[in-house]
Amino acid sequence: MRVVLVVLSIFFTCNYSFGFMVSSDNFKKEIKILKELDIDPKYINDEYFLQLKNSRMDTTKQEFINTITKEYKHAAIIKDVLKQRGAPNSLLYLAIVESKLSNRATSRAKAAGIWQFIPSTAKLHNLNIDKYVDERRDPLQATNAAIDYLQRLKDRFGKWYLAILAYNAGEGKLSRAIKIAGSDDIKVLLDSKQKYLSLETRNYLRKIIMMAYVANDRDFLISTDSSMLNSATYIGIERVEIPGGISLHDVASTIGFSVDKLSKYNTHLRYSFTPPNRDKYYIYIPTIKKEEFLARYKAGEKTKIYNTKKGDTFEIIAKKLDIKTSDIKRYNNIKQIKANYKLALPANAKTIYEYQVKKGDTLGAISRKFGVEVSDIIKANSKTNMKLAIGENLVIPH
Repeated sequence: MRVVLVVLSIFFTCNYSFGFMVSSDNFKKEIKILKELDIDPKYINDEYFLQLKNSRMDTTKQEFINTITKEYKHAAIIKDVLKQRGAPNSLLYLAIVESKLSNRATSRAKAAGIWQFIPSTAKLHNLNIDKYVDERRDPLQATNAAIDYLQRLKDRFGKWYLAILAYNAGEGKLSRAIKIAGSDDIKVLLDSKQKYLSLETRNYLRKIIMMAYVANDRDFLISTDSSMLNSATYIGIERVEIPGGISLHDVASTIGFSVDKLSKYNTHLRYSFTPPNRDKYYIYIPTIKKEEFLARYKAGEKTKIYNTKKGDTFEIIAKKLDIKTSDIKRYNNIKQIKANYKLALPANAKTIYEYQVKKGDTLGAISRKFGVEVSDIIKANSKTNMKLAIGENLVIPH
């Protein structure tokens, strides 16, 4: 597949080296895209848009190829959900512009996932965010939430292109822009002289339209690789429920997977285990592994969890919990220990009691409360002094 994509990339480069030319077939498809987004077909001849298209189309084409090559699975998931929900196909290109379809994408504004939801908007659309999960990084859940949000924006403003502008600028800014402009016409709102909307928002919609043009280009559609955009069967993932507090290692081992491989299907999990504060929670497994999972998986003991501290190493933790360093690495998808991280551990790991430091606490008072020596608390927590911080989690040896 990747070889064909390389060939496709070379073909596109050669094809457009002579300038962007629109065939009769492509012209009809571009008109269809504009109509799908409720844009007046006359916009196809907008002078500023034509200039931008001619200067940026090669870059847009290469960005599209790079994105689909790397994230074709997410592209297929989104296409399938859009079809099921009856939403415009062109919303896929909104996601490409937002994140290049990476569900690991994070912005400086704390937006995350393929659709770049900020926490407040995510919660409004029933995406859970807590210390164990971030469902903005679940491509299926987040895509459905994005469609809900965009549909609501469309219902409010009346047109899909206005919903897209509001998705980027915010409902308030778009409402003010329409009021000041006295119109919601695309050419008026995107006017570069009046600047009713920011340059970022004006170009945001243009980029999405250009991305849709590339994806519907006749030469791309006749290539064999276009199939990856048209079928979610290429992905083959299934949602299954398992108890909370279960290590991905215990699931992965039943289907012949590594924790690393299974984690890539479940980037909405912050750690290598399902949230221990829930009775049940979902994970994704490959469709081809579903029968094997159903036949072999039996929920065992909940994984033990260890909160790492500054100075911890694989060796220190292993010695402290009376397990092997290989056990820690096997149960967790990490290459090095970082502070304030929750590790999944096998059930035979030594039980660790923890205490959260409160205002007024001292090591002496804590040692008396639990009947352990101060020196043992210091050693168990790899501390170099007697200082405590409010909220700090201390291991209490026993």
